[in-house]
Amino acid sequence: MNRLVVFDSVHHAIRAEHFLQQAGIAVELIPTPREITASCGQSVAFNETDIEIVRRILDQEKILFRGVYSSLSETRRYERLW
Repeated sequence: MNRLVVFDSVHHAIRAEHFLQQAGIAVELIPTPREITASCGQSVAFNETDIEIVRRILDQEKILFRGVYSSLSETRRYERLW
């Protein structure tokens, strides 16, 4: 899983995880990496091939999020996609 949706609220992260799993998307709820933010937010990790359906579900369910990031695993850095 090389994409992350970052949330400020655990509530929003859990809602997103629920709706994404219902859609059959493989996701994992994880603490937001410190490389992205020092807050205590949560993130949902998913595969890049599911990015369009993730975007659609977040919009459809009106789930608030901070951003979507790509994991650059070789450097342990993250690039903001939207």
